[in-house]
Amino acid sequence: MKVSLRFAYIVFCVFLLTSCHNTPAKSPASNDAKADSTAPKVVSSVITDKTIKTDSHNKLNDVALYLAGMKPDSFIAIPAKLQNLAYYKQYCDTMTSGFNNMETNRLSKMREWAKTELAPELAAPKTVLYPFSGPDILHCVQFFPEADQYIMIALERFGSLPVMDKMDSSRTIHTLDYVHQSLEDIFGKSYFITRKMAVNVSNQYNGFTPLASVFLVRTGYAILDIKYKHLLDDGKTMVEIPLDSMGRHLNDCVEIYFRKNGKDKIQKLTYFRANLSDHIFGTPGMKDNAGMKAYLENLPECYTYAKSASYLMCQTDFSIIRNFCLNKSKTILQDDTGVGFGFYDKTKWKIKLYGNYEKPISDFHGGYYQANLQQAYKADSANIKPLPFSLGYHWKDQVQNLMKFEKK
Repeated sequence: MKVSLRFAYIVFCVFLLTSCHNTPAKSPASNDAKADSTAPKVVSSVITDKTIKTDSHNKLNDVALYLAGMKPDSFIAIPAKLQNLAYYKQYCDTMTSGFNNMETNRLSKMREWAKTELAPELAAPKTVLYPFSGPDILHCVQFFPEADQYIMIALERFGSLPVMDKMDSSRTIHTLDYVHQSLEDIFGKSYFITRKMAVNVSNQYNGFTPLASVFLVRTGYAILDIKYKHLLDDGKTMVEIPLDSMGRHLNDCVEIYFRKNGKDKIQKLTYFRANLSDHIFGTPGMKDNAGMKAYLENLPECYTYAKSASYLMCQTDFSIIRNFCLNKSKTILQDDTGVGFGFYDKTKWKIKLYGNYEKPISDFHGGYYQANLQQAYKADSANIKPLPFSLGYHWKDQVQNLMKFEKK
């Protein structure tokens, strides 16, 4: 089997990102649970779960606000010495500048664009599937702000929000530095760079959970609760597990419950750290991951979103996740790095193209140019609307493409 240099690099990242634990074990059997306070407890995974907290003024939200550089009027989780750090004021200014620039140049334009081009999706919130997402809930909620749930799958570590009353000044500054370093490419380019994330998420208080929480509070949501769980092999049953056991089993996940400020609806974000290739690379691939396959099969019809996805779903080694996207989606919104254009059956999908198609950037020069997509853009050029924002790999020249595929 021929493996591209890019794919070999992704494989290397899988090994690097999973190096903190041994190969994850399969699902812990329920009869092996310890009879103590750390034993997994079966809980409901639906948004109406009665165990979730619903008060927006809570320690988790305060920590997320602190990491986001958004000092609220009253802290209940941040010691005064950390609120008053001279470094923290500078950090707040830097974060505010970065997010304000994104809001002006990108995010506000995305939301306005979505009002017309994604009107059916906005009118009927449901499940959003975002494979190869990293922690990027930021751009997803611009397009789909009121979905019932978001399913995100990638390789970044789970991380956790720090317990601030156990942090000294030095460790706090170190943590804030990691958060800012992780966001630099989002500020400038709109996507995470895999090799940088492999380094930046080495801090326990970085990774998916803190970065996604920062994005949510910066986008006007409040964090209500965070739960750490494990998906059993039936693809339906979730068991709650201790934070310190996260990543030791196949199909562990973090759930973040949140709601828009001023609204009552509770939304849920579920993140799985999983290998989405067909084959085993450090951890089992989709062919050997019965739990993940069953979970995706059990999802309701969804909207799928993909951007800056390294062209993985153009490759033969990612056929299973690609087929899930094609089979489960009512709508797929993606750039050319998502599902390869040739995999769409034109008799089953209505296709709408936006922006301009250019050959992939130099990092992806090997075999990812799609002549059929170039021809589609050329043939429909009179009807293709420009994109009012830059989102994706062509951030330097701002020659971006976006496509909406809707099932007929």
